[in-house]
Amino acid sequence: MKTGKYIRTTLIVLIWLVIWQVLAIIVNNSILLSGPVETVKALIVLGSDPAFYISVGKTVGKILLGFLIGMCLGSGISILSYRFGIVREFFSPFVSVVKSIPIVSFIIIALIWAGSSNVTIIVSSVISFPIFYKNLLEGLLVTDPKMLDLAKVFEMKTSKKIRYIYLPSLSPHIKSAISLAIGMAFRGGITAEVVGQPVRSIGNGLYRAKINLATSEMLAWTLVAVLAAFIVERLISFIVKKVLK
Repeated sequence: MKTGKYIRTTLIVLIWLVIWQVLAIIVNNSILLSGPVETVKALIVLGSDPAFYISVGKTVGKILLGFLIGMCLGSGISILSYRFGIVREFFSPFVSVVKSIPIVSFIIIALIWAGSSNVTIIVSSVISFPIFYKNLLEGLLVTDPKMLDLAKVFEMKTSKKIRYIYLPSLSPHIKSAISLAIGMAFRGGITAEVVGQPVRSIGNGLYRAKINLATSEMLAWTLVAVLAAFIVERLISFIVKKVLK
């Protein structure tokens, strides 16, 4: 079953690559649209420079740190909000405002406060925070009250309540939060780098490629960002899956 799914996915990806290459041939202008062949060539050239790996490592590291900060804060405050109604009321307007602020506006504010070197971490954490807060709070609120009543009657230990009642209820919400937050953190973090221009970063590479009208290089950096987000999401999802088991 899994083999068939992988073959189907591979074929779909190949079809889209062919469509992309055909469109590039039709446009016949590498500045407007570079094909996958040119993009891969640009990626190989980038990969020959050690600075490329430093840039990717720094960006991924900062985004991952911001994601983890947002995850810890969102998860911790969601638990407090579940236990205490006043905490939920207090943070409700804050979460609504954070979700509504245009990302570019917040990037500019973060640049003023913390400078370009820290903007990626701050933006990634602020983006991740409300996602984890809302998802985990929702999961806690829909936990079966009858199961909790039974646990109270039988004086079940807190550790067992967490393992056998809360975690099964939270599991789909945690997985959803991780999948959404990783993608959003990478998009927001790299956008922050394009605006703030920290040295040795994916965002800086994208900006330089744009200034030089090197579309194939810009697409190569974009491909790297997508692959990095995919790998990080899979890795974290795998770890969480093992922990939840």
